Amino acid sequence: MSTLAERVKLARDRLNLSQQDVADATGMSQPSYYKIEKGLTKRTTYINELAKVLETNVDWLMYGEGENTSKPSHDDLMQKIKDIEGRSGSGGENHPVPDGTTNARMSSGSGMVPILSWVAAGSWSNVEPVTFEDAIGEAPKPPNLSKLGFALRVQGQSMLPEFKPGEVIYVEPQTGFLALKDSDLVIVQCNDDKEATFKQLVLGETSDDMYLRPLNPNWPEQRMVPMGECSLVGKVVGKYVEY
Repeated sequence: MSTLAERVKLARDRLNLSQQDVADATGMSQPSYYKIEKGLTKRTTYINELAKVLETNVDWLMYGEGENTSKPSHDDLMQKIKDIEGRSGSGGENHPVPDGTTNARMSSGSGMVPILSWVAAGSWSNVEPVTFEDAIGEAPKPPNLSKLGFALRVQGQSMLPEFKPGEVIYVEPQTGFLALKDSDLVIVQCNDDKEATFKQLVLGETSDDMYLRPLNPNWPEQRMVPMGECSLVGKVVGKYVEY
């Protein structure tokens, strides 16, 4: 029976893609992807992203079961139509749509955006669209946020003093890894965590040098999970303070 490494390489070769192509499209670092093809990584949290980029099925990729090419379902086709409609109305130079992004209609048409739970934000990074039905509240929509943007309510004290618990932050999901800069504030979903997390991005000389850190200088853990183990949910572009 073939291994995950062999199946991933077979699917990549079928599409004539390089390792870097796949790594960029899935949001993982090239060294992290290399470890999968080398057989050093037996399981990966990027399996859904890999299946989508490699145009194959998760079951075949993980276990060698079923067909090795994906067939779009009715729901997939309807979602693609919505994606195209969403891009035509919310793109532009300020919010380029990265390859592999699944768009979800977030705007209610009333000048408000949904405030999501941190669990819902984490599921968004796994390409499971969220809408106003998933909202736990609403916040006024700022002009710099695309139609797919949403809000989160800050939890904990790791981002003090700039972000206090209970404050509302705005998240722009139409941002790819390559568009991020050093010190950007990001929402990510790491490893097998169900909830997303809010931290500052620190860039080094290579992708393996990336890490996350809190803004609170008194927070005990100042260097956190490597970005190669995380999925990008979006970039924080502002906050709304309620009094």
